[in-house]
Amino acid sequence: MQKIAIILLFFISSQVFGQRDLKITIADFNNDMVDDTLKTFYEGGSGFGGRYVQMTNGKTNERFELTNNGCSCEIKRMVLMTPALAKSENQLFLKELKAQLLPEKRNKPDASLDWIIKSAYANKKLENNKFFDLIIDPKNSWRNTEFEYPSNYYIEVEGDTLTKLYGTAYEAPEWLHKKATKGFLVYYAHNHYRNKVGDSLQISDNNGFYKVYQTSHGVIVKKGNLHKWIFISDISITGAPDKLRWESIQMTKLYGKYLFIQQDLPPSGEYKLFVLNIETGICGRLKYDFSNADNSVENQRDTSLFQGESIIINTQGEQVTYKLKNIFKELETQYITKKKRN
Repeated sequence: MQKIAIILLFFISSQVFGQRDLKITIADFNNDMVDDTLKTFYEGGSGFGGRYVQMTNGKTNERFELTNNGCSCEIKRMVLMTPALAKSENQLFLKELKAQLLPEKRNKPDASLDWIIKSAYANKKLENNKFFDLIIDPKNSWRNTEFEYPSNYYIEVEGDTLTKLYGTAYEAPEWLHKKATKGFLVYYAHNHYRNKVGDSLQISDNNGFYKVYQTSHGVIVKKGNLHKWIFISDISITGAPDKLRWESIQMTKLYGKYLFIQQDLPPSGEYKLFVLNIETGICGRLKYDFSNADNSVENQRDTSLFQGESIIINTQGEQVTYKLKNIFKELETQYITKKKRN
């Protein structure tokens, strides 16, 4: 009969760093008649951290590890599979490590994660543009399916997708190989919601043709029976708060088919303005820095910088007024494919 010993050690500490919720399980995980050791724990501090799962082969003493350690600012995170875990003889170890660390598996991304992945490939930084310092052009389409509230899950990735998404946030380990390494893209979609039920999706603007909804970190537009995700705060693409428990989407404002999005970035006290074409999905970030005088909800949702068909921007100690039509016109010249889409 399989021998299983479970040791639970809970640490209560005021230190910023340290292992917590340590759990050690001794069992024959790979069915070779020798007990192995599974160790799981949390390690981190303010603004970063994650769980570690470590497996030690009882026969060879070889150790394998998976971790989701990272920044509290990340709505997605890449978990890399080491070359040793990819070997056929270690698949039972890998299965147990995944069960301990990862949420449920999905075969393909939902619409919101799909926006993030496409945007990771289709963005460019601008240095000398009059209005914008970042363009995102994910080419997302309307969907006529029932709206899906995203939940936590992971998808398996490899090749170009893995190296592209991993390289935007982390320094790659020496053993990472584009053609051989596999990984797990974990989507922490719970960060979209203020609570598990109730106000997870709030309407933020409506012009009779488009209805704009927001989560804590995302924006969805509905047009009749159609809908699409058009913006998500992702630290690697658009920027995000230091901790995702702080909401980043604070205001949206419709001008015909164009939409302004105010993205707050706590705790800096600054915010960014994005403008996008709802139909084509192209999105530009205005290059100016804006700041909130205080943290009140009233101030965060203040739209006084919009005056009729103009926007008033404080830059270099002066107030400058720009016509919105000129901002929209410039946005339409920035498609990454160099071809305007209707």
